[in-house]
Amino acid sequence: MAEQESPLTDEELILLSLDLWSLRIDELLDAARAEDALLIIRVILRQLPRHLPTYQRLLRAIWQLQRWDEGIDWATRLLRADPGNPMAWSTVAMGVEQKGNRLRARSIWQRAFEASPYDPMIRVGLSRTTINKIDPLALNPACLATIYLRCGQWEYAAKEYESLIKANAQRNDFLLGTLVTHWQRNRRSTAYQLARKLLDREKNLLLPWVVLNSIGDANDRALAHNPINMMDPSNEYIYTWLGIGELDTSFEISITKAEVELLDRIG
Repeated sequence: MAEQESPLTDEELILLSLDLWSLRIDELLDAARAEDALLIIRVILRQLPRHLPTYQRLLRAIWQLQRWDEGIDWATRLLRADPGNPMAWSTVAMGVEQKGNRLRARSIWQRAFEASPYDPMIRVGLSRTTINKIDPLALNPACLATIYLRCGQWEYAAKEYESLIKANAQRNDFLLGTLVTHWQRNRRSTAYQLARKLLDREKNLLLPWVVLNSIGDANDRALAHNPINMMDPSNEYIYTWLGIGELDTSFEISITKAEVELLDRIG
């Protein structure tokens, strides 16, 4: 007779696929079950408090629940790691708009628009907060750079970013776009130096760590290991936004008995 498995004690942990949990969150959000999605999101963030794909899903839940003050906080965290994230910019814009500051909201919607020019929600937000401008949805050079980058048109993107950086060298999103174009065109030395420069400015940026892990030496890879494992261990974030690399569906997180029961209750 086969031995029965002993019940899981409160102290014991089991491993569960991060990929499967993320898919379950997406299913719940698609079904407009944001509160249930948040229960799983909190479990993941207990293990991985800087996991960027989960931040992205959390912002989707916040939009459904319209918790704008909380949304601004989480969006700001995401922007520290990726200052070109359109969901984060649009969340901040909506939060500011709800507080009645239309002028500031308009400038933030503009940043969201530059990060994702064809997103319907962003286009509505920018139009709604714009006055005395004939065509608020006209594409500017930052929009064009984003489009080229998302399409993998590295040469065209590089030319746009070169002009943008001359006008505003302090915008990390422009520098990160340039970093991608150097990296993907195999300009290793230039990409390496720029990645180092960006990390000197902000250690929480994801992309420079990914570049160092890709083209650096053993010491660089050792330094990049922890930041990448905290922010994007399965490469989901980079793959989703830039189509670079492959997804790693083998990454697992450990969960407790109470969390197993929670997942069962959500169904």
